[in-house]
Amino acid sequence: MTTDTGNAPGAVGDGAVFGSGDCPAHVESLSARARDDADTPPVEPTVLRPPRFAYSSAEWHRAGRRQSQSTDIPILDRLAQMSVSASRVTDADTIPGEILVDVDDDTWSSVLAPGYLRLYLAGHGHDGTIAIVLTRFVIDHAVAVSELMDHAFVEARSLPEWDESEATRTQPGFRTEGSSVQSGTYVGDDETWFCAIRYAAYRRGNVAYLLHATGTAPAREGAAFRRSITAAVSSVRFDD
Repeated sequence: MTTDTGNAPGAVGDGAVFGSGDCPAHVESLSARARDDADTPPVEPTVLRPPRFAYSSAEWHRAGRRQSQSTDIPILDRLAQMSVSASRVTDADTIPGEILVDVDDDTWSSVLAPGYLRLYLAGHGHDGTIAIVLTRFVIDHAVAVSELMDHAFVEARSLPEWDESEATRTQPGFRTEGSSVQSGTYVGDDETWFCAIRYAAYRRGNVAYLLHATGTAPAREGAAFRRSITAAVSSVRFDD
């Protein structure tokens, strides 16, 4: 099923103030009891913050323990550098189009959570989350928004014991300024986690958007479920 998160004329609305590094790398899983508890506070991200510049072991050895480069800057830090102003979009009615995602309604349920455009929790015996975040930013006309994709893989590669299974990227085209998909595992909270991440950049005049989707599940979840998370994350797109 394709789910949309809004369809309204574009307007620069208020959102949570954007700050670098507040992109969720891991969202705490909720137990079934917590989901049913009306007094449970809103879901908040748990962000793991290892040393900023780190690499998968293979890249680290190939690089010969190189000095950090300009492309080692996390993508949200680079966005902050290139923008005049930026804010997290939490109201889908303030964007000129729809954010679409293909999710199975029999497996995933949508919940409200501060800072997210949409957050899905897995059910029916599965444990996982899919979080969708949209950042709107204003730029000067000379700025190359596509350069954000040079930084798409940095954040995940700084996670503890990151083991990358995929890192692909598309070049700017008719609809986007480039996109990326990345997946792998990392260690946190005494458990190994599977993570799939998608970034896509869009530009409309001097207003740009960075769409970020993250799917997370314990690595003990089966391969088929992990593939379904990657497929859902890969499907997230901005349709205007």
